[in-house]
Amino acid sequence: MEAKVSKALKGDYCNSITQYSRFKTREVHIGAIPMGGEQPIRIQSMTTAFTMDTEASIAQSIRMIDAGCEYVR
Repeated sequence: MEAKVSKALKGDYCNSITQYSRFKTREVHIGAIPMGGEQPIRIQSMTTAFTMDTEASIAQSIRMIDAGCEYVR
């Protein structure tokens, strides 16, 4: 399915329940992985572990990556 690129907000949360559309964005690189522009939609998530708990943060990151997450914050 090819994405349509919207140029402005139309005020609707969802233009169609059967097709997706994307807003025109600028491509940026987060590390080596590009995001935005004509790139595919990327899955991202955040850890919920206490940031000083390194082992828990790593374990959560690994689970997210195994589930298909490309960006972990």
